[in-house]
Amino acid sequence: MLSTFFVNLCVMITFMYVSGIVAKFYRIRVPFPSMRIQMIGGLLFGIYGTVLMNYSFPLNETTIVDLRHLAIVTAAVYLGGLASVISGLVISILRIVMFGMSSAAIDAAFVMTIIGLSGVYFAYAPWSRLTKIITMNLLGMTLIFVILMLNTTSMNSLMKVYPLQMTISFVGGIFIYFIAEFINKSNEMLFLLERKATTDHLTNLSNRRQFEKSLELELERAREYKQKLSLLVIDIDRFKKVNDTFGHTSGDAVLKQLGQLLIEHSRSADIVSRNGGEEFAILLLDCGHHQALAIAESIRQSVEKYHFALPDGNTIRLTISIGAAVFPDHCDDRDDNDFFEQADRALYEAKNTGRNRVCAIPLRSRSLSGGQSPF
Repeated sequence: MLSTFFVNLCVMITFMYVSGIVAKFYRIRVPFPSMRIQMIGGLLFGIYGTVLMNYSFPLNETTIVDLRHLAIVTAAVYLGGLASVISGLVISILRIVMFGMSSAAIDAAFVMTIIGLSGVYFAYAPWSRLTKIITMNLLGMTLIFVILMLNTTSMNSLMKVYPLQMTISFVGGIFIYFIAEFINKSNEMLFLLERKATTDHLTNLSNRRQFEKSLELELERAREYKQKLSLLVIDIDRFKKVNDTFGHTSGDAVLKQLGQLLIEHSRSADIVSRNGGEEFAILLLDCGHHQALAIAESIRQSVEKYHFALPDGNTIRLTISIGAAVFPDHCDDRDDNDFFEQADRALYEAKNTGRNRVCAIPLRSRSLSGGQSPF
């Protein structure tokens, strides 16, 4: 009997590690991920609980004892109320399907459903996760004890099993908590490191490395779906003068504010990055030539009118130059590097023709030998 409960606990811990690997691979954050993740997670933990029934201890001919309720508890605390309900229903249905229809099976299914429904409350209760696990575990064991009493004629047999089940369930719940917390913190640390590796520390925009990955991915997507993809390369005019006059702290303040301005004047799906120094870039997804130029001009005007606040309380005004290119109109659609080079070429022209302007090279349908044309 002791070995049966021990196997239950080992199986549950194994499932926790598997779930942690899945969460890391799909970048699932807890608690309370999306409804879709909760539904899939609830189904998964329902299957976990069902597997535990295969390692149960028979109390009599129709009644089995195991730790399947811990799967529901874990789903509620770490995934949310919907996951709790789904896992409870899955375990309830499969209890009857696997072991046949009987009064004990119906009672057990009823209790698992109640525990699953109670998880809706526990999932969103303002308690620590450890408190939720302990309280929900005790509630589940209390309900299970009532059902076992109703389905056994020998209290002696029940009292030989239940104290051990209660003890292992309580200890197992705490053990699962520490395992789950370890997995969750490990995944969060990994997500944080990945974010730092792909994010500019000053502006919190994508960095150059992430920009290059996004550019490659979006070019592949544009080719596959035959969509337009526009790129704006942005440079602050005479930014060195800001650093030389007001100091690098003021320069950093300007970069942060400009990063926020670019986000505010881009569409939600667009990808904004700082590629180094005073150079920024925006990938405009599913965006053609005229729309890209309109967005670029809107950004240019907004920056020109903006008063950048400096740490000493003063404000300054700046301008930017923007080079625009559109895939596949402006570049070799088989060469990823050519797309960025054409936008950079347009930026160079904007700088050389007076700054504070948007420039784009002519479309491929026109003469490619001509110069750039300002917006």
